Amino acid sequence: MTGRLGVYGGMFDPVHNGHIAAARTAVAELGLDKLLLIPCANPNHRDPATADSRQRLQMLELATADYRRLEVDDREIRRQGLSYSVDTLAELQESEDCEQLVFVLGMDSFNTLTQWHQWQSILDLCHLLVLGRQQSGPDADTARALELDKRRVETADELFSRAVGNILMFEDFNAAVSSTEVRSALRMNEDTSTMLNEKVQLYIEDNRLYR
Repeated sequence: MTGRLGVYGGMFDPVHNGHIAAARTAVAELGLDKLLLIPCANPNHRDPATADSRQRLQMLELATADYRRLEVDDREIRRQGLSYSVDTLAELQESEDCEQLVFVLGMDSFNTLTQWHQWQSILDLCHLLVLGRQQSGPDADTARALELDKRRVETADELFSRAVGNILMFEDFNAAVSSTEVRSALRMNEDTSTMLNEKVQLYIEDNRLYR
């Protein structure tokens, strides 16, 4: 049985050092036994990925190879149709036999949560860890819809004080790089050595991605 399981989804197009910093922060701060990085196959609320599913999976494998508690999970790529987080979380509750499930997301994603498919069910399946920066806080309408004032906790121990439904926010997470910025820098042939894992950078160069 997995005690505390983290879930971190996204396009990972490409996976960059900010993604890995977020994943490692979640593992360290929450004492997670494992964190799954799950690339989205067919998003319902954004443009398709530039790199194909196989390439994004391979980059994720390269970026996580040195971190024992980080694992790549391809269930959304194997699944037919659009990728919905609520379906993935429900699957994990059934298949992973975990005691506590935590969905990790950035503040920007949190602030659009009420636009997601069956968003009301998400907090019936897991807790949320929200990573943000001091200058970007929760949107007032989203906070009200999710009853943030009732669900918000301040520590990992409080997060796990019940089975599901709590929200912990780290509002001083400062890994500000984005995949959009990385793709732009790659197109302009700019230095991305501080943004990308060295093995991922070599993979992108060898496969002539994002040119």
